Amino acid sequence: MTWLLLIIYILTIITAVIATALVLFWESSLIFTRAPFIPSPAVIAPEIIDALELDENSVLYDLGCGEGHVLLAGKSKQPKAKFVGIERSWVPYLAAKYKAREDGRNLEFIRSNFFKCDLSPANRVFVYLFPGLMNDLLPKLQKELKPGTRLVSCDFEFKDKQPVKIIDLNRPKNSLGRRLLIYQF
Repeated sequence: MTWLLLIIYILTIITAVIATALVLFWESSLIFTRAPFIPSPAVIAPEIIDALELDENSVLYDLGCGEGHVLLAGKSKQPKAKFVGIERSWVPYLAAKYKAREDGRNLEFIRSNFFKCDLSPANRVFVYLFPGLMNDLLPKLQKELKPGTRLVSCDFEFKDKQPVKIIDLNRPKNSLGRRLLIYQF
């Protein structure tokens, strides 16, 4: 009986160490980036996709794509378009890769910092980023995006660029995903 208790004790310690390591790994997005993993509410994904106005020639980049639910919603609505998610944090990136494992060639997830990626192939962009990061990203977007590229931001706006349209999603006052801001580049 003593050996059994010892084995249970050792397994408990190992489990606690692994759980702690996973939590620290997950939370590293808060330490090493200014873009912590806060997903846009999945219930508004259809409105995001509608606001992006996807067609079969669309190339949608989701900057900080998390686990990829916006891209997967877009792919289900417009399967011939191309979808690229860029995510820096390992856990959401791996979750996105797992969720999309059977979705074909036109869905790609890149584990990288979107400031270091070439965004020029995009003609549609989705972001859910804090205002400071949005403002830092604007010069890169203005330099790399082709004229006519449509960008949809959830909740947050650029300081130095006016949206062409704002969509109120009629969600409760303190909830995430209350509005979509549409920009034309």
